[in-house]
Amino acid sequence: MQKKLFAAMCSAVVVTACVGMPSTEVDRQMGQQAAQSVANDMGLVDDPALTAYVDSVGQRVAAALPNRQFNYRFAVVDQVEPNAFAVPGGYIYVSRGLLSLLRSEDELAGVLGHEIQHVERRHSVRQMKKERRLGLLALPGELVGGIISDDLATLAGKPFEAVAAGYSRDQEREADALGQPLAAAAGYDPQAIASILDRMEHFIETMTEEKRAPTFFDSHPSTPERVATLSRNAAKLTPTAAPHVAADEAAFMKKLDGLLIGPDPTEGLVHDQTFVHPALGFRLVFPKGWLVENTRKTVNAMAPTKDGIAAFGLAGDGTAEDLPKIAKAFSEKLARKYRSTPQQIEGKTAGGLPAQALYLTDKSGKEPVHLYFLWLVMDHKIYQMIGLAPDSQRALVRSIADSLRPLSDNERASISELRLRVLGARSGETLPAVSKRAGGSVAAAVLAAMNGVTESVQFKGGEWVKVPVRTAYRAPR
Repeated sequence: MQKKLFAAMCSAVVVTACVGMPSTEVDRQMGQQAAQSVANDMGLVDDPALTAYVDSVGQRVAAALPNRQFNYRFAVVDQVEPNAFAVPGGYIYVSRGLLSLLRSEDELAGVLGHEIQHVERRHSVRQMKKERRLGLLALPGELVGGIISDDLATLAGKPFEAVAAGYSRDQEREADALGQPLAAAAGYDPQAIASILDRMEHFIETMTEEKRAPTFFDSHPSTPERVATLSRNAAKLTPTAAPHVAADEAAFMKKLDGLLIGPDPTEGLVHDQTFVHPALGFRLVFPKGWLVENTRKTVNAMAPTKDGIAAFGLAGDGTAEDLPKIAKAFSEKLARKYRSTPQQIEGKTAGGLPAQALYLTDKSGKEPVHLYFLWLVMDHKIYQMIGLAPDSQRALVRSIADSLRPLSDNERASISELRLRVLGARSGETLPAVSKRAGGSVAAAVLAAMNGVTESVQFKGGEWVKVPVRTAYRAPR
């Protein structure tokens, strides 16, 4: 009966929604490209058992679709923030940050059901909005614009375009309305999607100490409104009787034990204004007040006034002898493409590393903008930095390159990571007591929000509690 009700709901929407839409082959082609960008630019969690579990749950939910349009693939994206998104053609992702907040397989199924409906309803194709990570920068000048859209984007990696970040209010409501009964048709508690939405909202507010901006599910209808609507609808739905993929709560929680929940040191860490990369073995310091963003390909920084920017990344293997050829080829490109000849400087950074730099000033805008290109060698690897700045920020951009140096042994030893430990509470135990027994390292308010309990909770015994524990970083072999 549940599946018949769901099929009727779907067919009523399908008849009116697909007029004038391109073939679903468009979704598949876009999805393949976007999925490759997700893997390259965001990265996927290298945990075959966890990925297989998420995929198994997703396949069960997708199998409940009455008229399925796509083959689905589910993966865990290497993202700290709690998030889930879909790209066209059937590629669906949950972040490890979201997994850390889950209390049950039912909640995971509710999330995946919502995202499956975004794909089935082809919301991304309808609402596609191209975005650029560096789009906030509004420096004037023809040459600057070309560098931002070409060389800087190439170094930083162009962000994938097909992620559902711009769904309309009605599209979100539609994914809720169809995703919830889909999860129920697959055998999952329809109330679970409301529970994880509410917990996620509370967790983010606790972490930021303020109301969050829309992120997860791009909550155009406010989260309290959505939770209330989903809860009302859940009362009208009866899940199909079917065993879960994880046999019980203990089996589900065991899958989360050991999950990395903080920033991944393997990709580098930002602390205050200092960036350290243990795998590549260097540290870099950015100017005070600059916003620093670490990606898989580069570490980027922007001045608080948004009129200065720097991107630093690995260009490849090489030696100091390669630097003049690289700089010459780039200089010739600038001359050919923009009819501008840069000043070329040979030498070393303040830390003594072999370097080659090009300077150029774009005077075509309202004020001069200085462009700074640098290549340097450290440990047989060539790094590149591109900086853009007006006169007021010019020295600060250069100071970033001069701050580069190898990590010391003590700095390496001080690097740590946060991993989730799951353990059973004892009778009469409090949340701080469980955290202390586990060696926990986060505030009680954050721990309570993560577990969906109050700070003053007193456990009856046997409840599963997730505790973030800080441990020394061990590089993958």
